[in-house]
Amino acid sequence: MQAILYVGHGSRVQTGNEQFKTFIDRIKSSFSHFQTYAFIELSAPTIQEGIDRCVKAGATKIAVVPVLLLTAYHANKDIPDELKKAKRRYPSIELTYGRPFGIHQDVIQVAMDRLKQAGLQTMNGTREEGTTILVIGRGSSDGNQPSDVAKIGRLLYERLACDNVEIAFLAATTPTVEQGLLKCERLRAKNVYVLPYLLFTGILMNELAQQIKVRNQGTDTNYILCDFLGFDFGLEGVLEARAKEAIEMEPKSL
Repeated sequence: MQAILYVGHGSRVQTGNEQFKTFIDRIKSSFSHFQTYAFIELSAPTIQEGIDRCVKAGATKIAVVPVLLLTAYHANKDIPDELKKAKRRYPSIELTYGRPFGIHQDVIQVAMDRLKQAGLQTMNGTREEGTTILVIGRGSSDGNQPSDVAKIGRLLYERLACDNVEIAFLAATTPTVEQGLLKCERLRAKNVYVLPYLLFTGILMNELAQQIKVRNQGTDTNYILCDFLGFDFGLEGVLEARAKEAIEMEPKSL
């Protein structure tokens, strides 16, 4: 029997975990297989507990789908390590491991939608002078994620009527959010659209909102904080595609 295990990051903020579960529920009807979820950290069930649920339901094959925007340490190291542990516990179970969302057209479109909902216009030949987009990534010591965030920033620059795009990170690497905000101010940006490149809310999103609030009270720069990407519908198609890929993969040695 085939099962699907969706793996999210996990958050100390329960609202973020509930948003993840709601997101998963939106696509469950696309599959007839047993489906459940787990978190990498900070919340239950753990990945091992998620695997146990699948096995108890009768699964002989488990497609593990990382519900993560970009490839970084969690996708490259943490989840695979947990799957190796699971394989030692259940050597007869076939495990396949899918891909994070990556730089996908649908995800870029949702990012654009968040910026347009906040007031930024689509590129139509002219740029809004003094307008900057500040893309805020989660951050990782893995070099892939910062590189991908920079590529995303470039794609947004080509499609939206800003005259500059900067990037910053909430943790693990630089430039930090503070450094990103300072750079926008040194560039004398009038309006800065701050885009949290995050799927769901959580501690980091709350901290960012507080930083922006303080900044708006103490500087001449006007910061506009956009919604995170999973705020409403738009990404279900990407998750469904990644789940199908994981199901159709050939099992690999772990």
